[in-house]
Amino acid sequence: MQHQNINKDKVQKGFVKSIETYRKHAIVQEAIASRLINELLRQPVSHFSKVLEIGCGPAVLTDKFFQKFNTDLYYANDIVEEYSDILSSIHSDIQFLGGDIESLDLPDSLDLIISSSTFQWFNNLDGFLIKIHKALQPDGLLVFSTFGPDNYREIREVNGKGLNYLSFGKHERLLSDKFEILWSDKETITRFFSDPLGVLYHMKQTGVNGIPGKAWTKSDLMNFKEDYQDLFGTDLGVPLTYQPLYFIAKPKKIN
Repeated sequence: MQHQNINKDKVQKGFVKSIETYRKHAIVQEAIASRLINELLRQPVSHFSKVLEIGCGPAVLTDKFFQKFNTDLYYANDIVEEYSDILSSIHSDIQFLGGDIESLDLPDSLDLIISSSTFQWFNNLDGFLIKIHKALQPDGLLVFSTFGPDNYREIREVNGKGLNYLSFGKHERLLSDKFEILWSDKETITRFFSDPLGVLYHMKQTGVNGIPGKAWTKSDLMNFKEDYQDLFGTDLGVPLTYQPLYFIAKPKKIN
């Protein structure tokens, strides 16, 4: 089970504030989306008639998909309704599905469900995988990236707060109940910033509202800056770690 109780309203508000800045600052997320598309190109399928993208954001993955694939119908979901305007400029076949995907009914008979850097926000991933299994065609594909426990590890070590990221092995076990994993991988990506406040600024510009759980005072910021610098300062600056996990799977036949 994924034991989380994420405030989706706060998540939504954080990403609304980053609409104008996300694409400029989300360098790692761009690279992750590119890798997903490159791995999908390796699969023996060149056309997907009916596609659902979960957590489309400002169309990072959507844009890359349409550069390489054609589709008859593409559903793009996000909790931020304002993203619909961005999507309409990419392709006429896109239908926007606004809202929290964990609470929505999924379209049926899908050939592909694809998602980049979103599943870590789910409260009940194993329950949602059941919905995905039902929504996919028997030969359909689930293609997604999420993040592992080392993601933002510096933030958690300094502040003691963060998402409850599931391990690579836990994702494998959750998937294996109803899916056959065709490909999976994980990697560690480190970005460096001039100082710890630059880390917080970067997170805010990509929709992650700093550290959840409290309002920050000036003394909080000063303590964070000093602790982060003491623990992680290097000649290159201070690091922020990303740990993307990647999976491509197909539904098992359930008797």
